[in-house]
Amino acid sequence: MTVNEKEVARVLTDFFDEDQVRQVAYQTNFEQRSGSKITGLIFLQAWVFAGLEHSVLSLNKVAQSCLDLGVQVSSQGLDQRLSGASVAFMSQMFVAALSHFVNQIALPLPILSQFVAVNLYDSSSIPLAETSAASYPGSGGNASQAILKVRLAFDFLHQTLRQVILAPGRQSDKNFSDYLQVVQPGSLNIADLGFFNLSHFAHIEQGQAYYLSRYQSGTCLFEPDGTAIDLLPLLRHHPAPILDQNILLGKQQRLACRLVAFRLPQAVADQRRYRAKQAAKRRGKTVSPTTLALLDWSIYVTNVPDTMLTADQVALLYRVRWQIELFFKLCKSYCGLRSLEPLRLDRWLTELYARLIGLVLLCFITAPLRYSAPNRELSLVQARLICQRFARLLSKSLGNLDQVTDTLTDFTHHLLTFGFKQKRRSKPNICHALALASTVFQLQFSLDQEVDLLALTP
Repeated sequence: MTVNEKEVARVLTDFFDEDQVRQVAYQTNFEQRSGSKITGLIFLQAWVFAGLEHSVLSLNKVAQSCLDLGVQVSSQGLDQRLSGASVAFMSQMFVAALSHFVNQIALPLPILSQFVAVNLYDSSSIPLAETSAASYPGSGGNASQAILKVRLAFDFLHQTLRQVILAPGRQSDKNFSDYLQVVQPGSLNIADLGFFNLSHFAHIEQGQAYYLSRYQSGTCLFEPDGTAIDLLPLLRHHPAPILDQNILLGKQQRLACRLVAFRLPQAVADQRRYRAKQAAKRRGKTVSPTTLALLDWSIYVTNVPDTMLTADQVALLYRVRWQIELFFKLCKSYCGLRSLEPLRLDRWLTELYARLIGLVLLCFITAPLRYSAPNRELSLVQARLICQRFARLLSKSLGNLDQVTDTLTDFTHHLLTFGFKQKRRSKPNICHALALASTVFQLQFSLDQEVDLLALTP
C-alpha cells in the first residue's frame, strides 16, 4: 500500500478552505463581525494542530499555535472566545471532517474483501468536573457525578471513523440504535455484549448486512425446527472442541443464524470466571452457576454463512473488535482526553471536538500505509507520536499546496521508518493473522471453484 502525498495534501487543504470555514463560523455565530483577528479558520487550525502536537493542551499552547499563524492573542483572549458558539462551530467542523476525510483504500486482505466495510462499535466513559453533571450526569453510586459516554463507529477495513455520539454516562448501550445509521449493505458489524440486541441484529440482516457478536448468556436458543436448545448440556456432550451449527436466536423474535463455540483451556476459563465474579461483586450481584459454567467456552452468534467464514475465521474476525479498544486507548492516553476532567463545559467540548478532528486527519493520512507486508502493520500510537513532530509544520504550510505535499512526504518517510508495530514471532499482529487466514481462504476458494468446474464437466 502506498500514499499519494499530493492528493492527500489537496484533500487536507480543501477542508481548511477559508471561505467554507467562515460560512460554518457565521452559521454557528462564532464569527459575527468582520475584522476579528481570531477568525474561524485561525481558531480551527490552532486548536486542531495544537491538539495533534501536545498530549496535554493549555490555552497558552493554543495561543502559541495562533502566533504561528500570524495572530497574537493572550490566553485570556482565547478563553473569552470559548462559549456555546465555539462548541457549535467545532462540532459542525467535526461533522464535516467525518464526511470529508473518507479513505477509499481497503486493506488488501482477501478474507475481508467479502465485505464492503468492517464496522466496529463500542463506547467508553470519561469522568468530568461535577459542574458538568447537569449536562452529562453519571450513573450514580461510586461513579463520578458527571460522566461523558463516547460511542464510536470505526470502519477497520478502511481505517475510517464513521460516527461519534456523545451521551450522558448513565445512558445504556443496549438500547442505543443510532449506530445502525452507518450500517451498509454487505458490511460486517461487530460489537461487544453491551450492544447485544436482537432487534438490532434483525435490522442489520434486513439491510443485507452481517453481524457478529458474543452470545448473551440466558438468550433463548432453538433448533431450526423450533425445538428448544439447552446450551450447557449441548456443549458438554459435544465431542469436538468446536461447535458450529445453525440455530434460531431469541424467544419472540427468532433470528436464523449460526452458533459458534470454542472450548477454552482450563486456565483461561478459570481466569474468566474469576473476573466475572469480581465484576459482579463490584455491582453487588452474583453470577449464576450456568453463566459461570458457560465460561468454559467462547461463544459467538453471527448471520455470516459458513460458505464465507469458517468457525475459526469467525473467532479471528471477532478479535478485530479489539482494534476499537486500542483506538479508545489512543484517545484517552495519547490524545489528552483524560485531562478534560477539571475543565468547564465549553472549554472541554471545544477541545474534545478539536482532538476528534485531529484523529480523523491522522487516520486519513496514515490509512494507505497501515499494512505493507506480513507482520508489517502500522501503529496508530507510533503514528500519533511522529505526528507531534510535524503538526506545527503542517499547520503553517496549509496555505501552500506544494509545501503541504513536501511536509507530508517527509512525514510518510518517518512513518515508514519508525511507525510500524514490533514484529511478533509467537502471536502475530491482527493484520498478519488475517493475512494467514486469507491464504487459507484463497486456497479453499480455489478448491471450491475446481469442484464446481468438475461438476459442470460432462
